[in-house]
Amino acid sequence: MSRRLARQLGKAPGGRGIEPSPRPRAVTRTPLQRLNRILLIGGGGLAFGAVLLALVTKPFDPKLLGINLAAIGLGLLMGKGIGMFMFRRVLPTASNK
Repeated sequence: MSRRLARQLGKAPGGRGIEPSPRPRAVTRTPLQRLNRILLIGGGGLAFGAVLLALVTKPFDPKLLGINLAAIGLGLLMGKGIGMFMFRRVLPTASNK
């Protein structure tokens, strides 16, 4: 891009100008979104470990793998329930005045 064209674009209304555009701010997440992300990462790691452990052991038992994955899923659901109980917010009731 030529210098002349860059100057014209910088002076144009709505152009960038000399200063660069500000960095976008990070999006604030709710406690429920944080809990879901923690459970997703943790559950993925546990499931990966369970599959890897089932493949490494000598007699591969698909029934044992299914039981392990079901136990991980049940534990994640329990973790979500406990987390929602611990991180719940007491919201004020709306008064119709």
